[in-house]
Amino acid sequence: MRTKMGMTETRESGEARRWSTEEIARQYVSFFRERGHLEIAGSPLVVPENTTSFVIAGIQPLIPYLRGDVPPPGERLVDIQRCLRTDDVDAVGSNGRKLTSFHMLGNWSVGGYGRREAIRLALELLTVYGVDRDRLWVTVFAGEPGLGLARDEEAIAEWRVAGVPEGRIVPLGMDDNFWTTGGPGPCGPNSELFVDRGESLGCGRPECVPGCACERFLEIWNLVFIEFERHEDGSFSPLPLRSVDTGMGLERMAVILQEAPSIFAIDLFRPALERLCELELIKSNGGGDVARAEWARRVIVDHARAALLAGLAGVAPGNLGRASVLRRLIRRAARQGRTLGIERPFLGELLEPLAQAHGPLLAAEEHGRVAEVARMVTEEERRFAHVLTAGLRALERIAAEYGGDRVVPGERLFLLHAEQGLPADLAAEALAERGLAVDWASYERALAAHHTVSRVSAGRRFRGM
Repeated sequence: MRTKMGMTETRESGEARRWSTEEIARQYVSFFRERGHLEIAGSPLVVPENTTSFVIAGIQPLIPYLRGDVPPPGERLVDIQRCLRTDDVDAVGSNGRKLTSFHMLGNWSVGGYGRREAIRLALELLTVYGVDRDRLWVTVFAGEPGLGLARDEEAIAEWRVAGVPEGRIVPLGMDDNFWTTGGPGPCGPNSELFVDRGESLGCGRPECVPGCACERFLEIWNLVFIEFERHEDGSFSPLPLRSVDTGMGLERMAVILQEAPSIFAIDLFRPALERLCELELIKSNGGGDVARAEWARRVIVDHARAALLAGLAGVAPGNLGRASVLRRLIRRAARQGRTLGIERPFLGELLEPLAQAHGPLLAAEEHGRVAEVARMVTEEERRFAHVLTAGLRALERIAAEYGGDRVVPGERLFLLHAEQGLPADLAAEALAERGLAVDWASYERALAAHHTVSRVSAGRRFRGM
Protein backbone atom coordinates (compact mmCIF):
# COMPACT_ATOMS: atom_id res chain seq x y z
CA MET A 1 0.00 0.00 0.00
CA ARG A 2 1.34 3.40 -0.89
CA THR A 3 1.98 6.08 1.69
CA LYS A 4 -0.31 9.11 1.95
CA MET A 5 0.84 12.52 0.75
CA GLY A 6 1.24 14.98 3.61
CA MET A 7 0.12 18.57 4.00
CA THR A 8 2.26 21.43 2.74
CA GLU A 9 2.19 25.19 2.92
CA THR A 10 1.40 26.95 -0.36
CA ARG A 11 1.82 30.48 -1.61
CA GLU A 12 -1.06 32.87 -2.04
CA SER A 13 -3.19 31.77 -5.00
CA GLY A 14 -2.74 35.08 -6.79
CA GLU A 15 1.05 34.84 -6.89
CA ALA A 16 2.56 33.49 -10.09
CA ARG A 17 4.63 30.39 -9.49
CA ARG A 18 5.99 27.32 -11.23
CA TRP A 19 4.56 24.25 -9.52
CA SER A 20 6.56 21.05 -9.21
CA THR A 21 4.59 17.85 -9.76
CA GLU A 22 5.06 16.97 -6.10
CA GLU A 23 3.63 20.36 -5.06
CA ILE A 24 0.63 19.89 -7.34
CA ALA A 25 -0.14 16.55 -5.68
CA ARG A 26 0.31 17.88 -2.17
CA GLN A 27 -1.87 20.91 -2.84
CA TYR A 28 -4.62 18.71 -4.25
CA VAL A 29 -4.73 16.48 -1.17
CA SER A 30 -4.42 19.43 1.20
CA PHE A 31 -7.23 21.33 -0.53
CA PHE A 32 -9.73 18.50 -0.23
CA ARG A 33 -8.69 17.55 3.29
CA GLU A 34 -9.41 21.11 4.37
CA ARG A 35 -12.89 20.70 2.86
CA GLY A 36 -13.88 17.62 4.80
CA HIS A 37 -12.47 14.85 2.60
CA LEU A 38 -10.79 11.89 4.29
CA GLU A 39 -7.43 11.07 2.72
CA ILE A 40 -7.11 7.36 1.90
CA ALA A 41 -4.06 5.53 0.61
CA GLY A 42 -4.07 4.63 -3.07
CA SER A 43 -4.56 0.99 -3.94
CA PRO A 44 -1.50 -1.06 -4.96
CA LEU A 45 -0.97 -1.03 -8.72
CA VAL A 46 -1.47 -4.80 -8.72
CA VAL A 47 -4.49 -6.29 -6.96
CA PRO A 48 -4.76 -10.09 -7.51
CA GLU A 49 -8.57 -10.23 -7.51
CA ASN A 50 -8.96 -7.43 -10.08
CA THR A 51 -10.30 -8.28 -13.52
CA THR A 52 -7.53 -6.16 -15.08
CA SER A 53 -3.80 -6.86 -14.89
CA PHE A 54 -3.16 -3.46 -13.29
CA VAL A 55 -5.31 -0.74 -11.75
CA ILE A 56 -6.36 1.26 -14.82
CA ALA A 57 -8.42 4.10 -13.28
CA GLY A 58 -8.63 5.99 -10.02
CA ILE A 59 -12.21 4.89 -9.48
CA GLN A 60 -11.50 1.17 -9.88
CA PRO A 61 -10.59 0.42 -6.23
CA LEU A 62 -13.60 2.43 -4.99
CA ILE A 63 -16.34 0.73 -7.02
CA PRO A 64 -17.51 -1.40 -4.05
CA TYR A 65 -18.20 1.84 -2.15
CA LEU A 66 -20.08 3.42 -5.04
CA ARG A 67 -22.28 0.35 -5.51
CA GLY A 68 -23.02 0.21 -1.80
CA ASP A 69 -21.44 -3.25 -1.44
CA VAL A 70 -18.99 -2.06 1.24
CA PRO A 71 -19.44 0.88 3.65
CA PRO A 72 -16.95 3.63 2.74
CA PRO A 73 -14.59 4.98 5.41
CA GLY A 74 -16.15 8.39 4.86
CA GLU A 75 -18.69 10.20 2.69
CA ARG A 76 -15.96 12.43 1.21
CA LEU A 77 -12.67 10.87 0.13
CA VAL A 78 -9.43 11.97 -1.58
CA ASP A 79 -6.38 10.02 -2.76
CA ILE A 80 -3.60 9.61 -5.31
CA GLN A 81 -3.83 6.45 -7.39
CA ARG A 82 -1.16 4.96 -9.63
CA CYS A 83 -2.55 3.53 -12.86
CA LEU A 84 -1.14 1.54 -15.75
CA ARG A 85 -3.20 1.20 -18.91
CA THR A 86 -2.13 -0.31 -22.25
CA ASP A 87 -5.32 -0.14 -24.31
CA ASP A 88 -3.90 2.77 -26.32
CA VAL A 89 -0.19 2.06 -25.89
CA ASP A 90 0.34 2.39 -29.65
CA ALA A 91 -0.61 6.07 -29.40
CA VAL A 92 2.12 6.83 -26.85
CA GLY A 93 4.71 9.11 -28.41
CA SER A 94 2.46 10.22 -31.25
CA ASN A 95 1.22 13.19 -29.22
CA GLY A 96 2.23 15.15 -26.17
CA ARG A 97 -0.43 13.90 -23.74
CA LYS A 98 -0.66 10.07 -23.77
CA LEU A 99 1.05 7.96 -21.10
CA THR A 100 1.00 4.26 -20.31
CA SER A 101 1.33 4.82 -16.56
CA PHE A 102 0.09 7.87 -14.71
CA HIS A 103 -1.00 9.25 -11.32
CA MET A 104 -4.67 10.05 -10.89
CA LEU A 105 -5.66 12.59 -8.26
CA GLY A 106 -9.19 11.83 -7.13
CA ASN A 107 -11.87 13.24 -4.88
CA TRP A 108 -15.14 11.45 -4.26
CA SER A 109 -18.52 12.01 -2.75
CA VAL A 110 -20.20 8.71 -1.84
CA GLY A 111 -23.88 9.60 -1.60
CA GLY A 112 -23.07 13.19 -0.59
CA TYR A 113 -22.63 16.22 -2.81
CA GLY A 114 -23.49 16.29 -6.48
CA ARG A 115 -22.78 18.37 -9.57
CA ARG A 116 -22.99 21.79 -7.95
CA GLU A 117 -20.36 21.25 -5.27
CA ALA A 118 -18.14 19.10 -7.48
CA ILE A 119 -18.03 21.92 -10.04
CA ARG A 120 -17.55 24.59 -7.39
CA LEU A 121 -14.67 22.70 -5.76
CA ALA A 122 -12.99 22.08 -9.10
CA LEU A 123 -13.08 25.74 -10.10
CA GLU A 124 -11.91 26.83 -6.65
CA LEU A 125 -8.87 24.56 -6.76
CA LEU A 126 -7.97 25.63 -10.30
CA THR A 127 -7.97 29.19 -9.00
CA VAL A 128 -5.54 28.15 -6.24
CA TYR A 129 -3.30 26.67 -8.93
CA GLY A 130 -3.51 29.93 -10.85
CA VAL A 131 -5.20 28.53 -13.96
CA ASP A 132 -6.67 31.36 -16.04
CA ARG A 133 -10.45 30.90 -16.08
CA ASP A 134 -10.56 32.37 -19.59
CA ARG A 135 -8.58 29.36 -20.86
CA LEU A 136 -11.02 26.85 -19.40
CA TRP A 137 -13.48 24.83 -21.52
CA VAL A 138 -15.80 22.03 -20.37
CA THR A 139 -17.61 19.17 -22.04
CA VAL A 140 -20.93 17.65 -20.95
CA PHE A 141 -23.00 14.62 -21.91
CA ALA A 142 -25.14 15.31 -24.99
CA GLY A 143 -27.54 12.43 -24.24
CA GLU A 144 -28.41 9.17 -26.01
CA PRO A 145 -32.19 8.96 -26.62
CA GLY A 146 -31.95 5.44 -28.02
CA LEU A 147 -30.76 4.21 -24.63
CA GLY A 148 -33.09 6.40 -22.63
CA LEU A 149 -30.26 8.66 -21.45
CA ALA A 150 -31.06 12.38 -21.42
CA ARG A 151 -28.78 15.33 -22.10
CA ASP A 152 -27.12 16.48 -18.87
CA GLU A 153 -29.00 19.76 -18.52
CA GLU A 154 -28.17 19.93 -14.82
CA ALA A 155 -24.43 20.02 -15.47
CA ILE A 156 -24.88 22.62 -18.23
CA ALA A 157 -26.88 24.81 -15.85
CA GLU A 158 -24.29 24.48 -13.07
CA TRP A 159 -21.41 25.44 -15.37
CA ARG A 160 -23.38 28.49 -16.49
CA VAL A 161 -24.06 29.51 -12.88
CA ALA A 162 -20.35 29.04 -12.14
CA GLY A 163 -19.52 31.57 -14.84
CA VAL A 164 -18.38 29.41 -17.76
CA PRO A 165 -19.65 31.04 -20.99
CA GLU A 166 -22.14 29.13 -23.11
CA GLY A 167 -19.67 29.04 -26.01
CA ARG A 168 -17.13 27.11 -23.91
CA ILE A 169 -19.58 24.37 -22.83
CA VAL A 170 -19.40 21.58 -25.42
CA PRO A 171 -21.92 18.67 -25.46
CA LEU A 172 -20.40 15.36 -26.61
CA GLY A 173 -21.72 11.82 -26.97
CA MET A 174 -21.42 8.48 -25.19
CA ASP A 175 -17.83 7.80 -26.22
CA ASP A 176 -16.57 11.05 -24.72
CA ASN A 177 -18.90 11.98 -21.90
CA PHE A 178 -20.55 8.90 -20.44
CA TRP A 179 -18.33 6.89 -18.12
CA THR A 180 -18.68 3.12 -17.71
CA THR A 181 -16.46 0.32 -16.44
CA GLY A 182 -16.46 -1.16 -19.94
CA GLY A 183 -19.18 -3.62 -19.00
CA PRO A 184 -21.91 -4.06 -16.38
CA GLY A 185 -21.52 -1.89 -13.29
CA PRO A 186 -21.86 1.67 -11.96
CA CYS A 187 -21.79 4.40 -14.61
CA GLY A 188 -22.99 7.88 -15.41
CA PRO A 189 -22.55 11.08 -17.40
CA ASN A 190 -19.33 13.00 -16.96
CA SER A 191 -18.08 16.51 -17.47
CA GLU A 192 -14.45 17.05 -18.52
CA LEU A 193 -12.36 20.17 -17.96
CA PHE A 194 -9.95 21.29 -20.68
CA VAL A 195 -7.34 24.04 -20.82
CA ASP A 196 -6.90 25.92 -24.09
CA ARG A 197 -3.16 25.90 -24.78
CA GLY A 198 -3.42 28.30 -27.69
CA GLU A 199 -4.16 28.38 -31.40
CA SER A 200 -0.51 27.72 -32.25
CA LEU A 201 -0.98 24.11 -31.04
CA GLY A 202 -4.29 23.64 -32.84
CA CYS A 203 -5.35 22.13 -36.13
CA GLY A 204 -6.47 25.50 -37.54
CA ARG A 205 -10.06 24.44 -38.20
CA PRO A 206 -12.76 26.93 -37.13
CA GLU A 207 -14.72 24.11 -35.51
CA CYS A 208 -11.77 23.02 -33.32
CA VAL A 209 -13.08 22.50 -29.75
CA PRO A 210 -12.42 20.03 -26.93
CA GLY A 211 -12.73 16.53 -28.34
CA CYS A 212 -10.52 17.42 -31.32
CA ALA A 213 -7.45 15.20 -31.71
CA CYS A 214 -5.05 18.13 -31.99
CA GLU A 215 -2.83 19.40 -29.16
CA ARG A 216 -4.65 22.67 -28.50
CA PHE A 217 -7.10 21.52 -25.80
CA LEU A 218 -5.69 19.41 -22.96
CA GLU A 219 -8.09 17.52 -20.72
CA ILE A 220 -6.98 17.85 -17.10
CA TRP A 221 -9.93 16.75 -14.96
CA ASN A 222 -12.96 14.49 -15.31
CA LEU A 223 -16.03 14.84 -13.08
CA VAL A 224 -18.16 11.68 -13.23
CA PHE A 225 -21.67 11.62 -11.85
CA ILE A 226 -22.34 8.00 -10.88
CA GLU A 227 -26.10 7.58 -11.16
CA PHE A 228 -26.83 4.36 -13.05
CA GLU A 229 -26.15 0.64 -13.00
CA ARG A 230 -25.45 -0.82 -16.43
CA HIS A 231 -26.77 -4.38 -16.82
CA GLU A 232 -25.67 -7.35 -18.92
CA ASP A 233 -28.33 -6.63 -21.54
CA GLY A 234 -27.07 -3.05 -21.98
CA SER A 235 -29.97 -1.44 -20.14
CA PHE A 236 -29.59 1.13 -17.36
CA SER A 237 -31.32 1.54 -14.01
CA PRO A 238 -30.89 4.25 -11.36
CA LEU A 239 -28.53 3.54 -8.47
CA PRO A 240 -29.94 3.94 -4.96
CA LEU A 241 -26.84 5.97 -4.06
CA ARG A 242 -25.81 8.89 -6.31
CA SER A 243 -22.11 9.65 -6.06
CA VAL A 244 -19.38 11.77 -7.66
CA ASP A 245 -16.03 10.43 -8.86
CA THR A 246 -13.41 12.85 -10.14
CA GLY A 247 -9.98 12.28 -11.60
CA MET A 248 -7.30 14.87 -12.32
CA GLY A 249 -4.31 13.63 -14.31
CA LEU A 250 -1.30 14.71 -12.24
CA GLU A 251 1.11 14.66 -15.16
CA ARG A 252 -1.31 16.60 -17.40
CA MET A 253 -1.83 19.22 -14.71
CA ALA A 254 1.96 19.57 -14.54
CA VAL A 255 2.01 20.33 -18.27
CA ILE A 256 -0.22 23.33 -17.64
CA LEU A 257 1.39 24.60 -14.44
CA GLN A 258 4.95 24.10 -15.68
CA GLU A 259 4.10 25.51 -19.12
CA ALA A 260 5.68 22.42 -20.64
CA PRO A 261 5.45 21.80 -24.41
CA SER A 262 4.44 18.18 -23.79
CA ILE A 263 3.84 15.74 -20.96
CA PHE A 264 7.33 14.35 -21.52
CA ALA A 265 8.90 17.72 -20.72
CA ILE A 266 7.59 17.91 -17.14
CA ASP A 267 9.92 17.51 -14.17
CA LEU A 268 9.11 13.79 -13.69
CA PHE A 269 10.66 12.87 -17.05
CA ARG A 270 13.33 15.48 -17.76
CA PRO A 271 16.24 13.76 -15.94
CA ALA A 272 15.57 10.45 -17.72
CA LEU A 273 15.36 12.21 -21.09
CA GLU A 274 18.66 13.96 -20.40
CA ARG A 275 20.31 10.61 -19.58
CA LEU A 276 18.79 9.06 -22.70
CA CYS A 277 20.19 11.83 -24.89
CA GLU A 278 23.64 11.15 -23.42
CA LEU A 279 23.33 7.51 -24.48
CA GLU A 280 22.26 8.22 -28.06
CA LEU A 281 24.75 7.36 -30.78
CA ILE A 282 22.74 8.57 -33.80
CA LYS A 283 22.02 12.28 -33.92
CA SER A 284 19.12 13.63 -35.97
CA ASN A 285 20.00 15.35 -39.23
CA GLY A 286 16.83 17.40 -39.44
CA GLY A 287 13.44 16.94 -41.07
CA GLY A 288 11.78 13.61 -40.44
CA ASP A 289 14.75 12.34 -38.44
CA VAL A 290 14.01 14.85 -35.69
CA ALA A 291 10.36 13.81 -35.41
CA ARG A 292 11.23 10.11 -35.48
CA ALA A 293 13.88 10.49 -32.77
CA GLU A 294 11.51 12.52 -30.60
CA TRP A 295 8.83 9.84 -30.95
CA ALA A 296 11.34 7.14 -29.96
CA ARG A 297 12.46 9.08 -26.87
CA ARG A 298 8.88 9.53 -25.74
CA VAL A 299 8.11 5.82 -26.04
CA ILE A 300 11.31 4.90 -24.21
CA VAL A 301 10.84 7.14 -21.17
CA ASP A 302 7.13 6.30 -20.97
CA HIS A 303 7.75 2.56 -21.04
CA ALA A 304 10.72 2.85 -18.66
CA ARG A 305 8.53 4.64 -16.10
CA ALA A 306 5.78 2.03 -16.52
CA ALA A 307 8.35 -0.75 -16.08
CA LEU A 308 9.64 0.95 -12.92
CA LEU A 309 6.18 1.17 -11.36
CA ALA A 310 5.26 -2.38 -12.40
CA GLY A 311 8.55 -3.72 -11.04
CA LEU A 312 8.06 -1.90 -7.74
CA ALA A 313 4.60 -3.54 -7.57
CA GLY A 314 6.31 -6.96 -7.68
CA VAL A 315 5.81 -7.82 -11.36
CA ALA A 316 8.58 -9.58 -13.29
CA PRO A 317 8.67 -10.07 -17.08
CA GLY A 318 7.04 -13.27 -18.29
CA ASN A 319 4.67 -14.82 -20.80
CA LEU A 320 1.28 -14.49 -19.09
CA GLY A 321 -0.98 -11.74 -17.81
CA ARG A 322 0.64 -8.69 -16.26
CA ALA A 323 4.08 -10.29 -16.63
CA SER A 324 3.60 -10.33 -20.41
CA VAL A 325 2.54 -6.67 -20.33
CA LEU A 326 5.80 -5.74 -18.63
CA ARG A 327 7.81 -7.85 -21.06
CA ARG A 328 6.18 -6.19 -24.04
CA LEU A 329 6.83 -2.70 -22.67
CA ILE A 330 10.51 -3.48 -22.13
CA ARG A 331 10.87 -4.98 -25.59
CA ARG A 332 9.06 -2.11 -27.31
CA ALA A 333 11.33 0.39 -25.58
CA ALA A 334 14.43 -1.64 -26.43
CA ARG A 335 13.50 -1.59 -30.11
CA GLN A 336 13.09 2.17 -30.02
CA GLY A 337 16.60 2.36 -28.61
CA ARG A 338 17.91 0.96 -31.89
CA THR A 339 16.31 3.96 -33.63
CA LEU A 340 18.62 6.15 -31.56
CA GLY A 341 21.65 3.96 -32.27
CA ILE A 342 21.74 2.31 -28.84
CA GLU A 343 22.76 -1.29 -29.44
CA ARG A 344 23.31 -2.41 -25.83
CA PRO A 345 20.91 -2.76 -22.87
CA PHE A 346 20.24 0.73 -21.56
CA LEU A 347 16.75 0.97 -20.05
CA GLY A 348 17.92 0.14 -16.54
CA GLU A 349 20.06 3.28 -16.57
CA LEU A 350 16.93 5.44 -16.86
CA LEU A 351 15.19 4.12 -13.76
CA GLU A 352 17.28 5.90 -11.13
CA PRO A 353 16.82 9.33 -12.77
CA LEU A 354 13.09 8.60 -12.99
CA ALA A 355 12.90 7.57 -9.35
CA GLN A 356 14.83 10.60 -8.15
CA ALA A 357 12.55 12.92 -10.12
CA HIS A 358 9.47 11.32 -8.55
CA GLY A 359 10.72 12.04 -5.01
CA PRO A 360 8.00 11.36 -2.40
CA LEU A 361 5.60 10.07 -5.04
CA LEU A 362 7.56 6.88 -4.37
CA ALA A 363 7.75 5.51 -0.83
CA ALA A 364 11.15 5.34 0.89
CA GLU A 365 11.24 1.55 0.64
CA GLU A 366 10.48 1.79 -3.07
CA HIS A 367 13.45 4.10 -3.60
CA GLY A 368 15.51 1.40 -1.92
CA ARG A 369 14.41 -1.19 -4.51
CA VAL A 370 15.01 0.84 -7.67
CA ALA A 371 18.42 -0.75 -8.30
CA GLU A 372 16.85 -4.21 -8.02
CA VAL A 373 14.16 -3.34 -10.56
CA ALA A 374 16.80 -1.83 -12.86
CA ARG A 375 18.76 -5.10 -12.82
CA MET A 376 15.59 -7.02 -13.69
CA VAL A 377 14.84 -4.71 -16.62
CA THR A 378 18.44 -4.90 -17.86
CA GLU A 379 18.42 -8.70 -17.71
CA GLU A 380 15.19 -8.88 -19.74
CA GLU A 381 16.60 -6.45 -22.27
CA ARG A 382 19.82 -8.49 -22.49
CA ARG A 383 17.90 -11.72 -23.13
CA PHE A 384 16.01 -10.04 -25.95
CA ALA A 385 19.00 -8.29 -27.55
CA HIS A 386 20.10 -11.15 -29.85
CA VAL A 387 16.52 -11.80 -31.01
CA LEU A 388 16.05 -8.10 -31.69
CA THR A 389 19.27 -7.73 -33.68
CA ALA A 390 18.58 -10.74 -35.89
CA GLY A 391 14.90 -9.89 -36.26
CA LEU A 392 15.51 -6.30 -37.33
CA ARG A 393 17.99 -7.47 -39.97
CA ALA A 394 15.41 -9.91 -41.31
CA LEU A 395 12.81 -7.14 -41.35
CA GLU A 396 15.09 -4.97 -43.47
CA ARG A 397 15.17 -7.73 -46.07
CA ILE A 398 11.39 -8.20 -45.89
CA ALA A 399 10.80 -4.46 -46.22
CA ALA A 400 13.03 -4.32 -49.29
CA GLU A 401 11.25 -7.31 -50.81
CA TYR A 402 7.71 -5.97 -50.37
CA GLY A 403 8.35 -2.23 -50.46
CA GLY A 404 6.71 -1.89 -53.86
CA ASP A 405 3.56 -3.71 -52.75
CA ARG A 406 3.32 -1.84 -49.41
CA VAL A 407 1.74 -4.97 -47.87
CA VAL A 408 3.72 -7.78 -46.24
CA PRO A 409 2.17 -11.28 -46.17
CA GLY A 410 1.35 -12.19 -42.58
CA GLU A 411 2.97 -15.61 -42.88
CA ARG A 412 6.35 -13.90 -43.19
CA LEU A 413 5.87 -12.38 -39.73
CA PHE A 414 4.67 -15.71 -38.39
CA LEU A 415 7.80 -17.45 -39.68
CA LEU A 416 9.97 -14.65 -38.30
CA HIS A 417 8.47 -15.20 -34.87
CA ALA A 418 8.58 -19.00 -35.08
CA GLU A 419 12.15 -19.18 -36.33
CA GLN A 420 13.82 -16.19 -34.67
CA GLY A 421 11.49 -15.23 -31.82
CA LEU A 422 10.69 -11.65 -32.87
CA PRO A 423 7.10 -10.91 -31.71
CA ALA A 424 4.75 -10.20 -34.61
CA ASP A 425 3.40 -6.98 -33.05
CA LEU A 426 6.91 -5.51 -32.78
CA ALA A 427 7.67 -6.56 -36.34
CA ALA A 428 4.45 -4.93 -37.55
CA GLU A 429 5.32 -1.69 -35.73
CA ALA A 430 8.75 -1.60 -37.35
CA LEU A 431 7.23 -2.21 -40.79
CA ALA A 432 4.58 0.46 -40.22
CA GLU A 433 7.36 2.98 -39.60
CA ARG A 434 8.57 2.14 -43.11
CA GLY A 435 5.09 2.67 -44.54
CA LEU A 436 4.28 -1.05 -44.85
CA ALA A 437 1.09 -2.77 -43.72
CA VAL A 438 0.63 -6.42 -42.74
CA ASP A 439 -1.90 -8.86 -44.16
CA TRP A 440 -3.12 -10.16 -40.81
CA ALA A 441 -5.56 -12.60 -42.40
CA SER A 442 -2.65 -14.61 -43.81
CA TYR A 443 -0.92 -14.42 -40.41
CA GLU A 444 -3.99 -15.96 -38.77
CA ARG A 445 -4.09 -18.70 -41.43
CA ALA A 446 -0.45 -19.54 -40.80
CA LEU A 447 -1.05 -19.59 -37.04
CA ALA A 448 -4.11 -21.86 -37.42
CA ALA A 449 -2.15 -24.24 -39.68
CA HIS A 450 0.64 -24.36 -37.11
CA HIS A 451 -1.81 -25.24 -34.34
CA THR A 452 -3.33 -28.01 -36.49
CA VAL A 453 0.08 -29.53 -37.18
CA SER A 454 1.00 -29.27 -33.50
CA ARG A 455 -2.18 -31.08 -32.41
CA VAL A 456 -1.64 -33.88 -34.93
CA SER A 457 1.99 -34.26 -33.91
CA ALA A 458 1.10 -34.32 -30.22
CA GLY A 459 -1.58 -36.94 -30.85
CA ARG A 460 0.88 -39.21 -32.64
CA ARG A 461 3.39 -38.91 -29.80
CA PHE A 462 0.69 -39.71 -27.26
CA ARG A 463 -0.45 -42.83 -29.14
CA GLY A 464 3.13 -44.05 -29.32
CA MET A 465 3.60 -43.95 -25.54
